[in-house]
Amino acid sequence: MKSTLTQQQKTGISVLLLSKLFERLAFYLIITILTLFLSESLNMKATSTGVYYSIFYGAIFFLSLISGYLGDIGKRNKIVTTGMMITIVMYLSLAFLPHINVVTLIALIILALGLGLISPNIVVLLGNSYNEKDNEIIGLPGFILYSIVTSAGGLIAPFISVYLRSNLGFSAVFLLASVFGIISLILFNKFRHISSQTKLEPDKSESYNSQSVRKLNKVILFSVLFIGILIRFALNQKDLVFSFSVKDYLENGYQLNQTFQDLSTYAFLALLAVFAIIITRIKPLTWTKILNIVLIGVILCSFAFVTMAGFDSLVPIVGAKTIFIKSFFILLIAETILSPCIFYIIYRSSPSNRKGLFQGIWFLTIGISNQLLFIGAMLYEESQTIAYLAFSSCLIISVILILVLKDFVKKKLHEMTVGSNPQ
Repeated sequence: MKSTLTQQQKTGISVLLLSKLFERLAFYLIITILTLFLSESLNMKATSTGVYYSIFYGAIFFLSLISGYLGDIGKRNKIVTTGMMITIVMYLSLAFLPHINVVTLIALIILALGLGLISPNIVVLLGNSYNEKDNEIIGLPGFILYSIVTSAGGLIAPFISVYLRSNLGFSAVFLLASVFGIISLILFNKFRHISSQTKLEPDKSESYNSQSVRKLNKVILFSVLFIGILIRFALNQKDLVFSFSVKDYLENGYQLNQTFQDLSTYAFLALLAVFAIIITRIKPLTWTKILNIVLIGVILCSFAFVTMAGFDSLVPIVGAKTIFIKSFFILLIAETILSPCIFYIIYRSSPSNRKGLFQGIWFLTIGISNQLLFIGAMLYEESQTIAYLAFSSCLIISVILILVLKDFVKKKLHEMTVGSNPQ
């Protein structure tokens, strides 16, 4: 079983990730000033601005589901290229279109279409570049690097966006976004050229997998999708509810919240880099080891939420500020572990002819969970303890399900090994 990549594969993966970085830089340039653009340039009220923003964001996630499937049944490279071309045109259009509400909304929906065409299909192309067969697990480091470049875009772009808007106006932001989009497209075309030379056929590799492997992958896929929904729901709630707690229980809560927000992206990138180094040293990677890694992440997350649920009892012993700071970093470490692992497991276990569809499903799941923040707010209004216990319950259920799944996978892998090496 192969465990190393060719130089062409490494180059292709690097170029693809660089293309994704510039695509994210363009996106975050726009998203940073979007609400301000809507309110100032179009004189929208806060409610209307929120509606437009929600429609735009929701359309991206919904269209990701459709575009992932289109990638499965069509030419995935061409779909990504089309998406990139649409985003470039729309960035330019927003710079010069008349400031009319309906026109802007249409432009944003078309932009959402372009963005939706890109994300799930680039994830699949990244995974396909590793050309894994049967139970081979070598692509996880690439998915960690994917998380790094997307987070880096979110870290760098806002500073540039705010500076340009303050000194040159909104049009300068849209124009630079189009430039970044063009660079991303050029790099992606370079990736296409490299990948065509490797002569890999990962989208057709299902025939290489035995029936037992396909059955195992199906169990892993649907199990992790359900577990991932529980985990994503809890993790998405943490930012809002955690900020409520800090403001309510500390005198300098607002300042501490700002510190947490400022630190989170930098710390997340640093932790991802450390995680990538650790993963590259775990050889060979197996399904059991990856599930163990996910289990560690969920247990850490559960511990942090249970700690917050017992806040009132722990304050006299530990101190409020210590509880918040330690819980914050534990949750950050947990998210660092869980985000790329779930992305990778869903890619790796999904059928090779439907990988785009399942990536689209996962993107849509993330989008829906982003819209459920009101649940956390409602629970918190009832009681901080109730809110954190609810999130802890989701995670404890996830721990139990992961343990069951891990035991099942271990047993099946043993059976496959015995079956392939009869005495």
